[in-house]
Amino acid sequence: MLTSNKTIKWVENLAEQECLIQLGEKSSLDICSVKDDILITETNAFIRALFYQFEYLIRLFNSKVDLPALKIKIHSREEGENRFALSRNRINLIITGTQIGVVQLQCVRDQISNPTASRVIFSGLIEARFDTFDEVQWYFLDNPISPEQVVRHYLTEFLQISRFTDIH
Repeated sequence: MLTSNKTIKWVENLAEQECLIQLGEKSSLDICSVKDDILITETNAFIRALFYQFEYLIRLFNSKVDLPALKIKIHSREEGENRFALSRNRINLIITGTQIGVVQLQCVRDQISNPTASRVIFSGLIEARFDTFDEVQWYFLDNPISPEQVVRHYLTEFLQISRFTDIH
């Protein structure tokens, strides 16, 4: 039987709190602090799952196209960083853990006249919620979603937007 990381984190936090209660440093369990720790773990895991799904599907996509202009680049996330990006034809899709329990996907166009400025084309938020028995479920527009569904949707949108470099 395998136990998930979130359940392990949950029990570790409860154990820490029990020790503090025993020492008289705390009067009762604080379920909110447990939930915050779980959301941190779940946000990191969700972004990592998005990265691996994007990486796999981009590799597959790139293997099926010959023209360099059609290929997509993925900019790896640094270890411990909740951010990575895709790019093609001066269009970037940036995936960021903006706060615990929230992942933002933002498509921007680099501006030639001002390289430090960029124009937002579209964006979306995916939010974590605690469901039955404090299970974390991710939602997009009030609908439960999986990382694979998010990647399919946003990869399709990104391909449509980044196809041509003369988007205004």
